[in-house]
Amino acid sequence: MIDTHCHFDFSPFREAPESYWQAAREKGVTRMVVPSVSEDNWSAVLSLTERLHGVYAGLGLHPCFLDAHTDTSLDKLERALSARPTRCVAVGEAGLDFVVANQNTAQQRQHALLEGQLWLARHYDLPIILHSRKAHNPLLRAVKAYPGIRGVLHAFSGSEQQGKQFIDAGLMLGVGGTVTYSRAQKTRRAIAQLPLEHLVLETDAPDMPLAGFQGKPNTPSQVSRVADVVAELKGCDKDHLMTETSDNAERLFGFD
Repeated sequence: MIDTHCHFDFSPFREAPESYWQAAREKGVTRMVVPSVSEDNWSAVLSLTERLHGVYAGLGLHPCFLDAHTDTSLDKLERALSARPTRCVAVGEAGLDFVVANQNTAQQRQHALLEGQLWLARHYDLPIILHSRKAHNPLLRAVKAYPGIRGVLHAFSGSEQQGKQFIDAGLMLGVGGTVTYSRAQKTRRAIAQLPLEHLVLETDAPDMPLAGFQGKPNTPSQVSRVADVVAELKGCDKDHLMTETSDNAERLFGFD
């Protein structure tokens, strides 16, 4: 299995990354993508790819960390991507979050950072890892403005129609802990109907705890439980589900 979205440089993982990665591998996790949130943690994320076999990085500017981004952040990101090591396989985490940015000025800054990162992803032929909260239509318009872009909309929690719109725009959908909650009927129905060849698995650990694990840090080991639920929703064998979603991730990120 592949966890396509885990903030492995965050606590509690940063205190004992080898231990947590070993626990994930014992659950069948073979690869993991660690997106970054600002230039402050690019080096930490890249360091993990050097320390841990099977760990890969994304370099980006997260919309929820506006205070950490400056007028030169996009230029620094371009320089970092131009000199990126092999295990840097994506731009991101980028996107729009209109929950934290409820002021017009903040939304404009988010848009500028997103568009800059979409341009960089296409320029360097890298997939982009996208975050979206309360910003479905603006994010979809932004992605469509960059034909040929590829990437993943992480933490998908929308309807079947919304999922199809992002798939048609060139994205895969990251499926995580949301689908483990019985109350998430809209998203569970969507995942049941959307084509498997456009789905990848994720945890968003240490965030997005699964049903039954509220109040505890999420871990990359939990991607196995996500796979259980998705296989049930798709009505397929778990081994088949794991193979297909791993192939999708391999195709998207082009792991070495």
